[in-house]
Amino acid sequence: MSRVLPDYTGHLIHAIQHIMLKNNLKLAIRHLQNSKTSTLINVFGLALGLAAAFFIWQYIRMENSYDQFHDKADRIYRMTLKFYGQGRLEGHDAMNVAPLGPALAEDFPEVESYVRFTPEYGRTVFKYGDQQYEEEKMYYADSTLFEVFDFPLIEGDRKTCLTRPFTTLLTESVAERYFGPRASWTESPVGKVIRVNNRGDLEVTGILEDVPENSHLKFNMLVSFNTFLVTNGDPTQQWGWNDFFTFVLLRENVDPAAFAAKLPDFNKKRFVEKTEGFYSEAVMQPLLDIHLNSKLGYEAEPNGDGNTVYFLFLIGIVVVIVAWVNYINLATARAEERAREVGVRKVIGANQGTLVAQFLTEAFLVNLVAILLAVCLVQLGQPAMDTLVGKTMPSIFAGPTVWWLLPTLLLAGTVLSGLYPAFFLATFSPAKTLKGEKQRRGKGVLRKGLVTFQYAVSVALIIGTVVIFLQLRYMKNQDLGFALDQQLIINAPTSLDSDSVYRAHYQSFKMALNNIPEIEQIGASSAIPGKKYLDIDAHGGIRMMSADKEKNVTFKGFVMDEGFLEVFGMELLAGRNFSDEMSTDKDAIILTESALPMLELEDPESAIGKTVNYQGSPRSIVGVVADYHHRSLQHAYEPMILRNSGSNYLYFSLGLAADNATEVSTLIGKVEQTWSRFFPNNPFNYFFLDDHFNEQYIADQRLGNIIAIFSSLAILIACLGLFGLASYMVTVRTKEIGIRKVLGASTAGLVGLLSRDFLLLVGIAILIASPLAWWLMDTWLENFAYRIHIQWWVFALTGLVALSIAFFTVSLQSVKAALANPIDSLKSE
Repeated sequence: MSRVLPDYTGHLIHAIQHIMLKNNLKLAIRHLQNSKTSTLINVFGLALGLAAAFFIWQYIRMENSYDQFHDKADRIYRMTLKFYGQGRLEGHDAMNVAPLGPALAEDFPEVESYVRFTPEYGRTVFKYGDQQYEEEKMYYADSTLFEVFDFPLIEGDRKTCLTRPFTTLLTESVAERYFGPRASWTESPVGKVIRVNNRGDLEVTGILEDVPENSHLKFNMLVSFNTFLVTNGDPTQQWGWNDFFTFVLLRENVDPAAFAAKLPDFNKKRFVEKTEGFYSEAVMQPLLDIHLNSKLGYEAEPNGDGNTVYFLFLIGIVVVIVAWVNYINLATARAEERAREVGVRKVIGANQGTLVAQFLTEAFLVNLVAILLAVCLVQLGQPAMDTLVGKTMPSIFAGPTVWWLLPTLLLAGTVLSGLYPAFFLATFSPAKTLKGEKQRRGKGVLRKGLVTFQYAVSVALIIGTVVIFLQLRYMKNQDLGFALDQQLIINAPTSLDSDSVYRAHYQSFKMALNNIPEIEQIGASSAIPGKKYLDIDAHGGIRMMSADKEKNVTFKGFVMDEGFLEVFGMELLAGRNFSDEMSTDKDAIILTESALPMLELEDPESAIGKTVNYQGSPRSIVGVVADYHHRSLQHAYEPMILRNSGSNYLYFSLGLAADNATEVSTLIGKVEQTWSRFFPNNPFNYFFLDDHFNEQYIADQRLGNIIAIFSSLAILIACLGLFGLASYMVTVRTKEIGIRKVLGASTAGLVGLLSRDFLLLVGIAILIASPLAWWLMDTWLENFAYRIHIQWWVFALTGLVALSIAFFTVSLQSVKAALANPIDSLKSE
């Protein structure tokens, strides 16, 4: 018998627990139904907060996933290049020299493999049959590509597809442009030949899946590196030609820190110091750090920002906490209402643990329904969110993470939002409760603190939103040093046989365009403001002709003709523009103003006529132009050397008349018709400069929009809580309101009385949030070379908005109570 009794006891305890659970669920559901207003506020507020957190989580997961689809990602490193002048760091580029990869593999057994990429800077027009398109993002790549990376290959041989000259891999979307939809291919495109710029052919040796969006290096086609060697010369022995993204794969179990410690000796050995004080060094950068933690010169793509991701992570957390705070506030505010219930249950035998379990069950149900509603909101809002961030984000259900995240959130929400109210209510004294005595637990200090926290978060987010949009407006309205509107840009042609033919066709094209009255100026260049930064040249070994080699400096620059300055309205400070009529101008240069100190020239006038040693060739300075922003105002002015050339142009720029009343489509039609006469074998591709230049601000614009949306959600959630609290407080003070009205209190006076305490808390929240928000946003503004200074009125305006919203929220209930019949108020119990 002694062994049987414990079994019966266990069954009995299990049954009692089961009954208690069912009773808790019944009681919890009954209470939530009886408190419809607070239940709806809690569920809807939590759902909004959780939906916001889910959206942020998706975005963060996307940003952190960059390059992780490569199986060996944690062993892949990009070799970046630092270069020094007179011992000072002059630059740090993402690109490196061509011999570096082979040298590392030769010197270090730790290197398993390497691969190099270099972009095609010129125009590339592919033609197959009747299909002809200008293609962008074409890179030359080593045949070792698939030894390092795992870009999915649909067709072709991974080992041989990039070994021979004049072979190419196409991404699926590019292949479909020429060979039709993949599903309709009757034979493989592999082995087909594509005509390039009407000059040569490339054999298709493989088809790749489109490069995933979460890759820091995006391309549309890859051409074998051996093709580059044949068509552009051999750079593999040149340690000064740094146009190559170089990646190394370390062997398994190699310590990256130990390998990095060997690089200084390698750099001294390989990067020979040609001039004292001028040297370069290769530096390791983990592949997985590139997207969020790299802003080097000549990045392949605009990268993300780790600080922004971290900031959004914090926003996601605080928005959820703000929603949980609503539950705590409303639950504890209604403590007196539930005091009699607690007393009765304690008298009939309920212990503290049973009561805590019941109140936690209520919190569990509220959080469960809120999570389910939040998931529905995310699914419905996914397209809008993708548009907002400019990326197709993975579904919330993608991957196994969600299956532990949702239960974790449910458990955390239940405990964090329900535990304090549960213990607070469960500790009420039954004797006092049944006598009708009030259960005092302080003066609501915690509740006031939580309301203050909610509004402090909301106010800080509003200030952040205002500062971001002010900074964006400042950058867009700042003088850029050139004209940004009324410029139509055409991609220059590619399929011309020689420089002389190119110049002749271009001059004839210009003359024909001059007959179109809407066009005032025409220019050509190898780069334009706000377009691809890779179009800019970086040339070192530049100094005044009479200066020593120790004075060598590196300049950015590009090629242009005489019309470029006129199209963009650049200010000539001294000297003259280039001229087609002066044959000597092919060896002339124009400097930007900030280039003068680098060459130790005092002022624009004194620079004119001086001779510069441009990598061993003499070049005469014929003009100096005012500095202009080739990139956005996140960057300082870049000293530039502008060179003259009759070819090698990538863009034709057309300056349109300011009073042009012609329809854009009509004007484009005229230009395209003229283009077809002179460049019939080249597609006509155009864009307007202001559209492209302002694309540089898209990332910051999106950040501002994201913060604005989540700021609005935080304010809405806080207002829901405030509305619920105000509603309850008005109910509690109904009799007091009736007495005050009978004694002559005005409606305005009663509204002020009921609003005063809440507005005081919001005022404290503003005082707390303002210095914190100022510090955060001032830190963010440090990323900009040209920035605003946060003015006092930003905080005053934000405070006024927050107070107004809070007052309006509370007044909805206060006015209703103040206008009620005092007789009804005095009758209520």
